[in-house]
Amino acid sequence: MIDDAPPDFRLLRFSTDRLDRPDRFEMWREVLTRKLLRVAIDPLTHEPFTARVMMRAQHGFRLGLGETGPTISRRTRAVVSADNDDLALLVNLGGPFTLLRPAGDLALSEGEGALVSCAELGDIARPGRGRQLCVRMPRAAIAQHAPDVEAMTGRLIHRTVDPLRMLIHYVAYLYEDDDIAMSPGASELVVKHIADLVALIIGVEREAAIEAASGGLRAARLTAVKALIAANLGREDLNAERVAEAVGVSPRYVRRLFEGEGDSFSNYLAGQRLQRAHDLLASPAAAGMSIAQIAYDVGFGDLSYFNRRFRQVFGARPSDVRAQAREATRH
Repeated sequence: MIDDAPPDFRLLRFSTDRLDRPDRFEMWREVLTRKLLRVAIDPLTHEPFTARVMMRAQHGFRLGLGETGPTISRRTRAVVSADNDDLALLVNLGGPFTLLRPAGDLALSEGEGALVSCAELGDIARPGRGRQLCVRMPRAAIAQHAPDVEAMTGRLIHRTVDPLRMLIHYVAYLYEDDDIAMSPGASELVVKHIADLVALIIGVEREAAIEAASGGLRAARLTAVKALIAANLGREDLNAERVAEAVGVSPRYVRRLFEGEGDSFSNYLAGQRLQRAHDLLASPAAAGMSIAQIAYDVGFGDLSYFNRRFRQVFGARPSDVRAQAREATRH
């Protein structure tokens, strides 16, 4: 159940699946209006309503990703007067989706988006089931890049806009692991990168775009690279060239991403493999695996090198970690 945002940016979930049918819509109304985007919402069919949404929230940002049944959401004068002047980037990820605005309606096809102001009247019509992404953020986070941000609301953002595609992938990575938690400093960097990407998406002036790109796009690409590494740790042939090909950049660019963090690709890769090995050695579920098997499974081809690096990083031998884990399970 979605509740107040935890301080560690941890994933929050809401689903109507286990609720009684008569209660589903009222619970969704409560979640949507209090946790993500204040609206007066009504169902559009008599079919049992369903909704599934995930959210991360911190530093005034709320990132919502989910699937809902047919609804119409109204931003009435009463709703707007009780809200603030936050901005929200709405992205349609599937199904019919139309913004009904005084200045003119705007239909969003799959992969398209639009920036809206929470100080503006308007409705959101979803006549059929669909998926959507909502990034709600303080106006000040974007206004520093685009002082006249009001003129940029209500415009169609096409699916081919690279920063929009980057943002969709970036936010999606944040939802792949329920256990991802972050310190306030780390989550602040994440939401800053998201703000930079939004600034690029809505078409800020060239100088501001360059500044935003140095943080936002680079951060999004680094996130993609790290996700690929995590998914392929067991491949002994994993290297910067293979990762670069998968992401669509040059190997030199991949290496520069890590150099920008004061690290190197090879050192980061080895560190992730060592951490995975440590987790397995400490896990009762992997008690039947030999140390050599664990080393090979996480991508090390040289057992002596694995043992040496493991001791350098953790100050203990792999066998020590396993012994400590076994001792802990006895108590």
